[in-house]
Amino acid sequence: MRRRGFTLIELLAVIVILAIIALIATPMIMDVIEKSRRGAAIESVNGILDAAEKYQMDQSLDREEIQTNIDLTGDTLTYKGSKPESGTLIIGEKGRMSIIAKYGKYCIEKKFEDNSPKVVERDPCTMEDEVEQAKIYGIKRLLTTESSAWERTDDAVGLVANAQIGTTSVQNDFDRIYPWSDIKSYNYNTDTKTITAWYGDEKFKFDGSNGEVLTYIPEFYYRRYQDGENEYISISKEYQEGYSKSEAFSIGRYTMSGSENDVHSRSGYTPFTNKTISDYRIYATNLGSEFSQLDYHYFILQLLYLVEYADYNSQAKLGAGYTNASHTGPIASGGCDILGMHSGSVDGTDNSSVIYRGIEDIFGNIGQFVDGINIKDNQAYICYNQNQYISDAFDGCYQSIGYVNANSRGYTSKLGCDLSHPLISLPIETLGVESTHITDYYYQNPQNRIVIVGATYNDGARAGLWGWNMNNAQSYKWAGIGSRLLKNN
Repeated sequence: MRRRGFTLIELLAVIVILAIIALIATPMIMDVIEKSRRGAAIESVNGILDAAEKYQMDQSLDREEIQTNIDLTGDTLTYKGSKPESGTLIIGEKGRMSIIAKYGKYCIEKKFEDNSPKVVERDPCTMEDEVEQAKIYGIKRLLTTESSAWERTDDAVGLVANAQIGTTSVQNDFDRIYPWSDIKSYNYNTDTKTITAWYGDEKFKFDGSNGEVLTYIPEFYYRRYQDGENEYISISKEYQEGYSKSEAFSIGRYTMSGSENDVHSRSGYTPFTNKTISDYRIYATNLGSEFSQLDYHYFILQLLYLVEYADYNSQAKLGAGYTNASHTGPIASGGCDILGMHSGSVDGTDNSSVIYRGIEDIFGNIGQFVDGINIKDNQAYICYNQNQYISDAFDGCYQSIGYVNANSRGYTSKLGCDLSHPLISLPIETLGVESTHITDYYYQNPQNRIVIVGATYNDGARAGLWGWNMNNAQSYKWAGIGSRLLKNN
């Protein structure tokens, strides 16, 4: 019998069939492998998150500090699964976590608001917003030093902050750092209670023709404390252990102008002065329930400035302000409009206004009432509820601060610190001069007093962000004293 083999056609047919099977099966097999690898990477990240929850619990039970920024290539966490080639875990407010990790070609991410990790397309595989949220911008200062300067700490080390003179550009690294980067002026219609334009929009107007001109201050977290040797202040975008939250608010870009029937924050107008603190309280709330006059939020502005410029001497850093001793009255608002959202002054002299991040005449030109703080024989009482502000009240919502203010006038050399009211830093010693310590002047008298900040058009070196006047009763009014609108967001 003759042996019979496969013909060439038959062999080609088998090869074609096998090729077709391979074309069909290979993608399916590769897809299974791909899903397996992706799943393994995601499960490894879930393991890291589980380990991070246990880490937080163990640290809390042991009263140990919880790291808020963990390098996943290190040994801080012990977990099942593979260690990533690179990665970061951020622990935020109330234990919320954000993570990004690289496993081969896979970039696995879970943001604070996400329920679970997922694969994302990103090169390089690094954090975006969460990195900024985890950063801390801090300063510290020896309690015994006579210098007005602070030392930068944490992520503020090496940063530079300069103020402009006119439109000449300068280096200020904080222009790109939250919360300073998000401070911005806008127009607000008090009738419709809507924002009509932001600074930079074509419709934005400084003169009030498109609504009140307010400056938005975003929310952030802060910490201020002393350890017996140094004082520390730090600011973060995201919650850190021991930090307090500053809610977002808005403040008048300009001091209050107008009349008792209609007050405004607008450019080109002389400040509205010569009324009592109670009068301005009424005028502000007449604009709407969301409005009040400047209050404890002033201390928030001090913190923002201080961490940015790291020096109490605000006149040296920002400009002298309109404070020359030869001046006989205030000037109209709007001199700093040319600076936009930059800090500084028009010409660097004491004959022009100064602005700090969209808040013109934050010191100088006129003094400004600070509502919600009452003084009785140099003891300060603070209320944080604008609906309960009243002068000469020392109970109810008004709580006493845990130190007594200085009982003599002079340049402030030391500020008080009460951990129950960490924001409230008022003068407790007056041994300084205009170029040392706190650099600004403090007026006081015993009995019942109200609070004025910033100093006036002819106060010279006495003016500044820490210029306090607690010398007058609630009935006090003068052509050099006015107010500034505040809006709760």
